[in-house]
Amino acid sequence: MKYLWLCLVLFVLPLNAEIYRWQDESGRIIYSDQYHPDAEIVKVTKSTNYKPPVINNIPDEPETEEAPGYQVSILSPQEGEAIWANGIDGNLPVTVDLQPELNIEKGEKLLISLDGAIVGEPQSSTSFNVSIIERGAHTISVSLINEVGVTLATSQSINFQLHRASVQ
Repeated sequence: MKYLWLCLVLFVLPLNAEIYRWQDESGRIIYSDQYHPDAEIVKVTKSTNYKPPVINNIPDEPETEEAPGYQVSILSPQEGEAIWANGIDGNLPVTVDLQPELNIEKGEKLLISLDGAIVGEPQSSTSFNVSIIERGAHTISVSLINEVGVTLATSQSINFQLHRASVQ
């Protein structure tokens, strides 16, 4: 216990050290806890606390409208449909139903994904023509996005078969 008190006294004594201030030959002001013959003792006062003022005239935050509960559904092609695309381009017509209607003023657009990859640019029409070259099973979905690309709603994925006449 004696040693504990001795350690406390040894550690507390340096906390009451004085601060000295003097000016060197080049005019710089120097502060130190070491004595210097030209130094004066600086009286340290209690540190001040700053409390920021309360500002009552903060303008209201702009009101943000919530996005309505969009329902996106693909009308064609239908689930499990077999489609014959015998033309050279292999265009697949896609028709989308969107409730409530697309808000073009807010920059909302529709984006098609075919087999997990985005096809074409976002557009404001609910009718698409998607160019598909390969025959076989495909999956398509449509997403509603806002002007910054955030997805607001997505349709269910539709699986369909694309048939093409053989060149032979």
